[in-house]
Amino acid sequence: MRNASSHLRAIPDVLLRNRNFVLLWSAYAVSSMGDHLSEMAILATQHALDADVKVTAMYARMTFLFFLPFLLFAPIAGWLADQLPRRGLMIFADLSRCAIVFFLAQLIHWMEPWGSWGPFLPLLFVGIFAAVFSPARSALLPTIIHPNQLVRANGLLGGVGIIATMAASIIGGYLAQQKHIELAFRLDAATFVASALLLAFLRPPKAVPHLHETPSERSSLSDLLAGFRYAWIHRHVIELILVAALVWGCAGVVNSVIPAIVRDVYDGTYQSIGVYRALVGAGFIGGALVMVTIGQAARSEVAMEWSLLFGGIGAAVFAASVFLPFEPATLAWIGAVGIIAASLGAAATMASFNALLQRTVADRFRGRVFGVKDVSTVVALLLGTGLLGIPNWRDVDRWVGWILVGVAMLLFAAGVAGMWIRLRRSPLGPGWQLAENLNEFICKFYWRLERLGRPTVPRTGAAIVTSNHVTAGDPMLLCAAAPYRPLSFILAAEYANWPIVGFFVRKLECIPVRRDGADSSGMRQALRHLRAGRAIGVFTEGGIPEPDELRRPRDGVAMMALKTGAPVIPAFISGTKWRREVIPSLLARHRAKVRFGKPVDLSEFGGADATREQIRAASARIFEAIWELAPEEDRLRRERMIQEAAKKSLHEIDHSTEGSSNDEQP
Repeated sequence: MRNASSHLRAIPDVLLRNRNFVLLWSAYAVSSMGDHLSEMAILATQHALDADVKVTAMYARMTFLFFLPFLLFAPIAGWLADQLPRRGLMIFADLSRCAIVFFLAQLIHWMEPWGSWGPFLPLLFVGIFAAVFSPARSALLPTIIHPNQLVRANGLLGGVGIIATMAASIIGGYLAQQKHIELAFRLDAATFVASALLLAFLRPPKAVPHLHETPSERSSLSDLLAGFRYAWIHRHVIELILVAALVWGCAGVVNSVIPAIVRDVYDGTYQSIGVYRALVGAGFIGGALVMVTIGQAARSEVAMEWSLLFGGIGAAVFAASVFLPFEPATLAWIGAVGIIAASLGAAATMASFNALLQRTVADRFRGRVFGVKDVSTVVALLLGTGLLGIPNWRDVDRWVGWILVGVAMLLFAAGVAGMWIRLRRSPLGPGWQLAENLNEFICKFYWRLERLGRPTVPRTGAAIVTSNHVTAGDPMLLCAAAPYRPLSFILAAEYANWPIVGFFVRKLECIPVRRDGADSSGMRQALRHLRAGRAIGVFTEGGIPEPDELRRPRDGVAMMALKTGAPVIPAFISGTKWRREVIPSLLARHRAKVRFGKPVDLSEFGGADATREQIRAASARIFEAIWELAPEEDRLRRERMIQEAAKKSLHEIDHSTEGSSNDEQP
């Protein structure tokens, strides 16, 4: 455990300063280019743009053969990724692919007599070693970065992989159009050599022995099935894998129909097909950038649901380009928008999926579970491409528009179903959970909220959360910092009449009170909430003080805690900017931080029978507990303000005394 902790401390906070990550990132980019550089050249060897060629079926066969090994060998590859050095496996896979694609032209020529599938059979062997590379890379990544960097790391990997794919599609399309077939294959081989060289300089940490596995268990081939057992007994893992399978299956279908649409609807060439394949990459870059920008602001499961919805809309736009009665140039632009949007949704979905799976699965099973994921996604992809490529469909190219409509409906339905299931399962209820997700996103993305330390708000039972008060958005920040527990805030009565705010005040059962404190009904309602086991939020200063203003804490928090026995959870909010008006305060950008403290011990103050002096002393104890959580600069600033106020008070007393003495002189 000490080795693991020291390793985490040694990881740079910024991903691009992490040497190991940069090497893995670069190697993946180069090998991704290699996986796609030869596609257009292979199509050109088969004269795919001739009018009598069923290009949809041809491209589907290429995809089918490349990914078939992921189904057949992914479990073994995942097991190997948990047994052998992951970096070494990736280098071996790169060099093996290099040898195959270097002689790809000769292999295609030898296998052409084997029927319509023969010219594409070499891709089967390339796919075998790609299947070895994939789980090793996914399992290696969490060992070289901090867990908090997983979403951004997967976004960056997805983005750079697609940039490489875009470059490969454009370069490959150009070389195919110019008939430079051999050059395309030689250049492809060089990419795998470059990837292997980059990986050779990577220095992953030493593996930590798994305490619950004996050497015989780790070397037993029967342990190969552990990934399937792990996935089967973890419902969340199964659901994630089903989402990934759906995305891959739909992606395989969309990828297969692009050549036919470009040829028959947009009047395109090989180079045009390469450009549209590159647009798929542009969408993936957009998805990666979205995930890198969002980072931890959106929960991965929420981001995945919205990404599925967006991907379905994109597929619908792409389908519309087939049916609309416009000129080919106009349809080409509509199709480009649809491809980019659909690919953006797919990339964001997979980045969220990878982060969730890497965060959920224990390290000793991670390679095998990613192998299971590869099996499942490839089964879906093979089903989609196999249905297009294996049967001898008559005029399959004419049905591509309706095929895209079906893809759009599947993706959109999956997004809606995932959102509905998650909201229904939430212990907070669908409405509150939806509002909580939105609030958490706003606070983490726009106000850059960071919670320092663990939340101490109890999950059940009565509780009073109290903190300092700087901005109008402080209630939102506290809710986002402890999203598992609904808080009903005591707030100024006028907010309950605001058009939008008033709706949430009523929905969240907040407690409106008058600012002058003369509102016993608010106190009675708060006590009812606490006795019913609810959690309430209170700002003990009674409002937002100005930056140079010192306020004595009000006694309401202490009184409620002593009367009900509810624990008082102190919190401190820092990093926010003070604004006098509510709207400017909500629109200001912050770097907000929230720290929760331990429950305040009020046992010495008399409970429900406390005197006024005891209540006031308890209020002071609570207020000090809040300020003990403040950053040092905030505490020092408050101490200076107290000292200055004390000096000012003494100065006023001296002047008053001096004036009284002068009045007594004759």
